Amino acid sequence: MSKYKVCPDCGFHNEPFRIECARCEADITASPVVDGASEVREAPAPAKKLVRVCECGAVNPPAARKCAQCGEDISDIIPAPEPESASAAHFTLAAVDGSFAYELTRQETTVGREQEMSGYLSQKQYVSRTHAKFTVLDGRLFIADCGSVNHTYINNARISTSPQELYDGDEVGLGGCVADGSRQEGAAYFTVRICS
Repeated sequence: MSKYKVCPDCGFHNEPFRIECARCEADITASPVVDGASEVREAPAPAKKLVRVCECGAVNPPAARKCAQCGEDISDIIPAPEPESASAAHFTLAAVDGSFAYELTRQETTVGREQEMSGYLSQKQYVSRTHAKFTVLDGRLFIADCGSVNHTYINNARISTSPQELYDGDEVGLGGCVADGSRQEGAAYFTVRICS
C-alpha cells in the first residue's frame, strides 16, 4: 500500500515528500506519513484560526493593526475564531512558476501594476496599471477584464469586461496567452486555487 501525507485542512492525500498540500497549499510539514492501514479515520477537527473582524465586515489576520479593506484601526479588536461564513472558501492566485501566491481576502480586488499585487506585477510590462477585477460572491470567484491593453485570458481564451466565473485549477493570463506552447515573458500567469 502506498504512503502519503493527509492534509489537516482539506483531507487531500499528498505525496510523502511534500511540505505543502497540492490542493489547498496548507502547511503539511508536521503531518505524519501514513498508509491506508495506519491513517487515523476520525482525526479531531483542526482548530479554527484566529482573525480580527473589522466593523466593515472584512476578515483580517490576527496581527493586523489596520483593516486591509477600509483602513480603519483594528488594533483594539481582540482576535477571535474565524466566522463560519469567512472560512467557507479560500481563493488563491498561485503564479504558475511557483514564485508568488496571493490570497483574495476581500469581496472585490482589482489587480495591476499600480493596484493590488503591484509588487509582483510591476515588472510585467504586458500587464496594465489597472488590469482585472476579482469578485467573491456567494462563495464563488469571478474575474472581469478592466479594459486592459493586452487583455485577460482564462485557460487561453480571451475574456471581456463581463464577469466570468473561475474554478479550481483554471489558469489566468494577465496580458498574455500561451502561444506555440510557451508563455509570453512580459505577462503574468496564475493558477486558481479554491479551498473550502
